[in-house]
Amino acid sequence: MIEIRRDDGELCGYVRALGDRWQALVVFGAVLGDHASEDAATQQVRDSGIAVLQDRWTLAGTGDDDGIVCIQEARPDGVRVALGYYSLPGVPSRWVERVDIDAGTVTLRHGSDEPTGLGR
Repeated sequence: MIEIRRDDGELCGYVRALGDRWQALVVFGAVLGDHASEDAATQQVRDSGIAVLQDRWTLAGTGDDDGIVCIQEARPDGVRVALGYYSLPGVPSRWVERVDIDAGTVTLRHGSDEPTGLGR
């Protein structure tokens, strides 16, 4: 995996080769897109790797907590999501481990995009 950082050093996400394709990933490992070239994947991470964190996502694979979520905290080892459409004080949240995303046991989908679990 190759880290993609802004000029100020902030981590935007990652790109990685998967066969003859390249994947663009957000900071916590969810796949943003699949590309024919490393440059295209890198550009997607630079353009939207941080911006998409403010959007709504769909969480699956957790049982009762599945559904629409908002990201509260994103780190390389996982992500904290607010359960529901809004991240307000008192809204229940859940920590999702990166290892579960990588294993595909839990998936996070940005908007209506394809599932982002890596084990699919």
